[in-house]
Amino acid sequence: MDVLGFHFQDTVIVAGFFAATLVPALVGIVLGAIFKSNKVANVVASLCIVSCAVSVSTYPLWHLGLALEYTLPIPSAIGEYRLAIDQLTACMISFSSVIFMLIVVHVVKSTSDSGCRYSALLNALFLACFSCMSADSVLVLLFSWELVTLTTFLLSKKGNNDHARWMFFAIAHLGGMVLICAYSFMASVAGTQVLSQWDGLSSALGHWTSMALIMAIVMGFGTKLGLIPFHAWMPDLYATAPIHTATLLSTVCSNVAILMVFKTVFSYIGITAALTPIAFAIVIIAVATALWGALESLVQREPKKLLAYSSMENMALVVLCMALGIIYIVESPALAKLVLVAGLLHTLNHSVFKSLMLMSIDTVEDCTGEKNIGRMGGLSRTLPALSAVAIIGILAMAAVPPTNGFVSEWLMIQSLMGADLESKGMSLVIPLILAAVGICGMMMAASYARLYGFIFLGRPRSEAMENPRPMKRGTILPLALLAALCLGMGLFAMTIMDVLAASIVSLIGMPPSPGYRSVMSGELLPLVLGTAVVATVAVLYWASKRGAQPEREVPTWSCGEDLDENMQYSSIGFTQPLVKVFHPFYGDTTVVRETKDSKVRTVIIEFVEPFVKYLYKPLGALLTGISERIGKTQTGNIQTYFAYVLITLVVTLLAVRVF
Repeated sequence: MDVLGFHFQDTVIVAGFFAATLVPALVGIVLGAIFKSNKVANVVASLCIVSCAVSVSTYPLWHLGLALEYTLPIPSAIGEYRLAIDQLTACMISFSSVIFMLIVVHVVKSTSDSGCRYSALLNALFLACFSCMSADSVLVLLFSWELVTLTTFLLSKKGNNDHARWMFFAIAHLGGMVLICAYSFMASVAGTQVLSQWDGLSSALGHWTSMALIMAIVMGFGTKLGLIPFHAWMPDLYATAPIHTATLLSTVCSNVAILMVFKTVFSYIGITAALTPIAFAIVIIAVATALWGALESLVQREPKKLLAYSSMENMALVVLCMALGIIYIVESPALAKLVLVAGLLHTLNHSVFKSLMLMSIDTVEDCTGEKNIGRMGGLSRTLPALSAVAIIGILAMAAVPPTNGFVSEWLMIQSLMGADLESKGMSLVIPLILAAVGICGMMMAASYARLYGFIFLGRPRSEAMENPRPMKRGTILPLALLAALCLGMGLFAMTIMDVLAASIVSLIGMPPSPGYRSVMSGELLPLVLGTAVVATVAVLYWASKRGAQPEREVPTWSCGEDLDENMQYSSIGFTQPLVKVFHPFYGDTTVVRETKDSKVRTVIIEFVEPFVKYLYKPLGALLTGISERIGKTQTGNIQTYFAYVLITLVVTLLAVRVF
């Protein structure tokens, strides 16, 4: 009787959890659709915060032993709407909910993107992300993923940015159609649409079909991760959409995509030795994407576009880790655990430091009105609090210890350096991958140095930068919390790594021993490393102060001229050597602009995304031409339409007769 009582109590708690997570967001959607007042908009956003706060408890509830499974009480002829949360899903949901909540708090505090419609769509996006991660039926998964695309498309409206929005929608919808085909086919093979009953379908699918499905899954979700050639929407949308939309796309939506790729490839399909060739193909795509993202980030003039290519590079590294996991898992399960932990940890870390930097850059633009790095500078004196949180985000993105970005990238390097597999091809491939990762790291570090240096350091390069508006009250709070997470997740990374390793083992069904630490070349102690770094900096600071000479104020030598903002290194000058070296890849063109009286000429270099110029524009022109030709057949003449019907019937009858 006690057992039945406990079972009933657990069922009530689980039902209450799902209700408390879903209902506030649903109410927020309804209120946002009915009302238009700004006061109601804050209420609607607050309901989203409530849903996020409840969702944060997902992992603690799973840890208590509750079976987080729920079937929505909605009748359907297709099948049940099932939700089920395993350990890895619980971890990703809890963490993503924290990020989502802080972003919505920034929406309320900054009021830059506020409004009932926007707040209602935030609630819809949260529901879509939560249901997609916890989906236990194909119907819920596909519907939720399409809802993610639709809501982000609607959330991205700002001014006249329809070109960027529709490019995103077209590419993301293409990925969605690929996923619909892939999951529908797997459901037909499995004989059920319940995802928790899919386990190792590769044995039933066959090697070639499994490889095709893995590529379809990676490319389908990769349309939102920015994998080549589906990244073309990212720079323009990040630059023109409301910043909170871009932040959610880069962080929470990317977390959803990575989780679903991982679960589908490693659990639903399952890995065998015969799937190694497709892993090598994904490695090539991931490396090419990372290199291209790092290369393009070096020459971007708008900070948000630079961060868009940064997201592209980071997500490519995560996909690279998953591809290496497919290769490692057969010969070295411990090494596979290490590289998969690195990939999943980097996914979480990326969502923290990228949300911090995107919202920090938006605050810079909001306070100054400047969007060109070349006209920025000197904000560390006028906005010191923003400068302090931004430097932490920059250090995390550049993988500088003891931040969280350092830990996950260090694990990636460990998984590459520790690879000692029997395959002869790996002895050639691994050094090349290691070199590519190193090159990406160096180029991205240069990009991040340029980003911070030309915004916060030096002299102001415009009047707006010299006298910025004060930050809106409360906007620094979520940024400070994200900066604290960058440091905390770096110092206490071992706990997160152990949770992720246990989640991988339970989901894939791998033996817990040997553990991922057995293949590491050295013990990672982030807290000790962080303490040592802080102590070293403190000692150097103390030593410099102790031996410092009395301060003197003297004029800076300037060849007899007064110093101004032009007497310092420019953003264009910083990137010019790199442009010269990588000129063939950038597709850059030199443009001469003249004033009306033709007395002043300005020579600038414009960069065009080659994938847009040589792939998407010709493809768009082809489709437009086909549409116009088809349109000419619609004359509006009833006799013409009857002729079409007659021709169709004759052709059909002849085909039936022949075949």
